[in-house]
Amino acid sequence: MPQPEDPITQLAAAAVQLHEAYLAYVNAGFTEDQAFELTKAILVASLGQQ
Repeated sequence: MPQPEDPITQLAAAAVQLHEAYLAYVNAGFTEDQAFELTKAILVASLGQQ
């Protein structure tokens, strides 16, 4: 019997992880702009590793 498809796509999971990183930076005391730039750096670095 075939298994049902996972409702969470890889893209959705990555978006959740990036959002959690952003919130962690804000909660650690970074401004929203700083947190966004740090999160953006994570995304750019991960795309460069492909």
